[in-house]
Amino acid sequence: MKRTRLATLFAGLLVVLAGCTGGGLVSDGGATDADGSASDGGAGDGGTGDGSAAEGGLDVTESERLLADAGSFTAEWSFAVTDSNGTESAVTSTYLVDLEKNRSAERFGAVGPDSRMDFETFYADGTTYTRYGDGEEEFYQVVDGADDTFGSALARGSFGYESVEDAEFVGRETFDGVTVDRYEYTDPHLWRQYGASAFGGDENVTVTDFTVVVLVDEDGLARKTQWTLTGETDDGRPVSAAWHYALTGVGTTAVDDPEWLDAAISQQGERDSARVELPARAP
Repeated sequence: MKRTRLATLFAGLLVVLAGCTGGGLVSDGGATDADGSASDGGAGDGGTGDGSAAEGGLDVTESERLLADAGSFTAEWSFAVTDSNGTESAVTSTYLVDLEKNRSAERFGAVGPDSRMDFETFYADGTTYTRYGDGEEEFYQVVDGADDTFGSALARGSFGYESVEDAEFVGRETFDGVTVDRYEYTDPHLWRQYGASAFGGDENVTVTDFTVVVLVDEDGLARKTQWTLTGETDDGRPVSAAWHYALTGVGTTAVDDPEWLDAAISQQGERDSARVELPARAP
């Protein structure tokens, strides 16, 4: 089997924070990021029906348009690694987008060995409010300017679907109240195409299973995409990694004011009032 390397360092997971969709490993399936998402979000050809995705079904090329037409949605994303000592490091993001009201929110969290990070961002009426920390360490940032949560949410879900064009249609099920077609693809060697070079590490890992699952609704929108990897080190200790992206509340997501909004506005007001305008220097 293909040998690859799996990082146990929390710092490696934080590469994902930028949310970029390019500049990673280049393979037959397109450019990939450290988190296993791919910069080329194209899909294989196909209409509807049974069989492999190449013969029909797994066409998600219109995702951006479909979400824009829906007007609102919630995107949930996560990436987690469990090392050979059983220690888990994970990053998660949840995006709430309301294009019609031009409001959005993001909740981010990262957990690793002896490390933790989280923040929330809320955008409305041309202003972005961000909350960092909690309790006595909680503080806020208020910035005027345009918002691109829509683009960031889509970028998190970027995936090289053409890389799994042989995915098998295995049946239909219900996800978030919507009927979806389920596609699955399993191949340990495919891991080479999804971030193998980004993990590094001090020990070799043999990949024993790599599985992709995609749930597609009747409009061609991938409501859920995930891959899971399992493997073992040279001395037989198990390791694993998982990437997950799901769309819920499509067309029904509401972005409400966060509970901390008044505190953020008040804190910013105190900062503004405390500023002292220095007199201009004499020529």
